[in-house]
Amino acid sequence: MSNKIKKQSLLGKAPARKKPTQAKRQRPLNQQQARAQAGQQAAPEVEVKKSKTRWYTLAAVVLILLITPKPVLITYEKLGMVSQSVFWPGVFGYGANLFDSTLSPRADLSRNVIYLCQDKRNPDTCQKYRVTEQSGFFAAMKKLIMD
Repeated sequence: MSNKIKKQSLLGKAPARKKPTQAKRQRPLNQQQARAQAGQQAAPEVEVKKSKTRWYTLAAVVLILLITPKPVLITYEKLGMVSQSVFWPGVFGYGANLFDSTLSPRADLSRNVIYLCQDKRNPDTCQKYRVTEQSGFFAAMKKLIMD
């Protein structure tokens, strides 16, 4: 029988030993652990679907905000009488509204003219006003909040 010779290094340091690796055994899972793992695997799929629906909803809201007409602050005058009001043009021309008046408006803002009518069907009840100034959405919202 032969004896194994131990190797020695200079200065008394022992050579590095490799640790034996153990094979990992997969233990059988009980029902609760199996449900927990299945729940963890299914959760990312649900989050992906939720995030997609959130983006689609956000895109739809932004699109609606861009399409719908916004209120405008207009200053109009007739015979030296000047008035300022918030005008909402309505959706596709229907439902136009002047917020501080009971009269129904018919506006042609490209020509700087607004007609205020007591009865929409009877053109004899309309009065023509000249629009002198138009301000944007934020000025209209400020006017609505302040009044």
